[in-house]
Amino acid sequence: MTVEGLAVEMHGIGKRFGAVNALENVSLEVAKGEIHALVGENGAGKTTLMRILYGALQADSGEIRVEGNSVRFGKAADGIAAGIGMVSQHYSIIPELTCLQNLMLGAEHGFLMNLAQSAERAEALAQRMGFEFDWHDEARHLSPAGAQKLEILKLLWRQARIMILDEPTAMLSPADSDALFASLRQLASDGATILIVTHRLPEVLEHCRRVTVLRGGKWVAAKPVADTNASELAELIVGHAVEAAPDLGDVKLGELLLSAKGIRARGRRGDEALKGLDFDIRSGEVLGIAGVDGSGQRELFWALAGVLPLESGSIRWENQDWTHASSKSRLDQGLRLIPEDRHEEGVVDDWPLEDNVAIGLQRLPELSKGPLLDLQSRSGLASRVADRFKTKHGGVRQPMRSLSGGNQQRFVAARALEVRPRLILAFQPARGLDIEATRQVYKGIREACAHGAAAVVVSFDLDEILENCDRVVAMCGGRLAAPSAGKERDRAEIGRLMVGAS
Repeated sequence: MTVEGLAVEMHGIGKRFGAVNALENVSLEVAKGEIHALVGENGAGKTTLMRILYGALQADSGEIRVEGNSVRFGKAADGIAAGIGMVSQHYSIIPELTCLQNLMLGAEHGFLMNLAQSAERAEALAQRMGFEFDWHDEARHLSPAGAQKLEILKLLWRQARIMILDEPTAMLSPADSDALFASLRQLASDGATILIVTHRLPEVLEHCRRVTVLRGGKWVAAKPVADTNASELAELIVGHAVEAAPDLGDVKLGELLLSAKGIRARGRRGDEALKGLDFDIRSGEVLGIAGVDGSGQRELFWALAGVLPLESGSIRWENQDWTHASSKSRLDQGLRLIPEDRHEEGVVDDWPLEDNVAIGLQRLPELSKGPLLDLQSRSGLASRVADRFKTKHGGVRQPMRSLSGGNQQRFVAARALEVRPRLILAFQPARGLDIEATRQVYKGIREACAHGAAAVVVSFDLDEILENCDRVVAMCGGRLAAPSAGKERDRAEIGRLMVGAS
């Protein structure tokens, strides 16, 4: 590929939020037609820098040039007009609108629209990327991965020449991730410039041409991907050598905690999502569930959490019948959740950290005085939760929305582990987390299990599951399948089970 000139030049960028110095003298250069990675720890300033490029934030200092022209954007609309588009970690999909309406929203030309022609163009764009949509279905039915794909299509709909994708594969299966990058490479070869904010170093090394590293709001390094490796990048990101992943070894299992027999349940659309699942989990065990997105993982998570009723089958916890037990009673007995979508299921953005820490735990003795919430205990718990995984924040009375996405995830994960966990349900627990935080979260899960808890982990990152879970099963079409003897940790074997191949 021949690169001609620079699409993006940012020099001396500075940005403060009150007393917090988010960016200090940061520079970035991205060539036209390349896929460029931006990496760093949570809170390193990556998303802030990209939002400044996009126009959603304004820099306090520095210069920005786009395709050779000096620019100063006052709002995101200015960036869009200049051919820049951004997909953030927090989707802008409106659930009540159809997929087509979401795609077109904000980019309508006049009052009259030919919906048939728009649907044809939308389908052509989707096929170009290898995506599939029911354009007339409400967006509420999309999975997080589907919403991510729709957000990417919105950039193409607006004919963006410079595309910023913030953690684009955090909710995608390995197969979907590979397909996405294949599409992005085609877009780059057609002249698009693509900036990827990611924590997944294998993706950087495999798919990107150059990489820029930020740490603590400062520029650290920029180099061709061909001239570096995962170990060097990890050390540049965290500022010191990174420990190797722990050897799981032989796990000492305890008593049977959870037993699911023949459980069946329907999804939100009325389809049979769980088709007679049987599995047990014992104290001390971390069970990993691998699978392509939409294979029934969410419904299993909801059924175990008590928010999706079963059509048949049973769930037993220790010596108690959980089949029809309420979520409240399960939480009282030690159920703790790291939900897939923290914004929809885990936090309230406008509430302070000290209020968010009590969500789901407010009735526990540690946080209550009879029928009333113990405010002092709540504040103390919020501080301990924030400290557990080094959540960067401006005080426990600050709103959750003031935290970066990665720091919100740290807080949600720590909350699930802080107060007497017995069964940990974790759906994409490392979503949006950097290398160090990912290891901290999984170490926390394993420590809880070493003290008698059990964990069920769902992730679309097969390597993450293999590295951190004691036992791995694959989910496909609402059913579970275990790898054959001798291939319990064989990536290819589990990958075949994920797609239903024998």
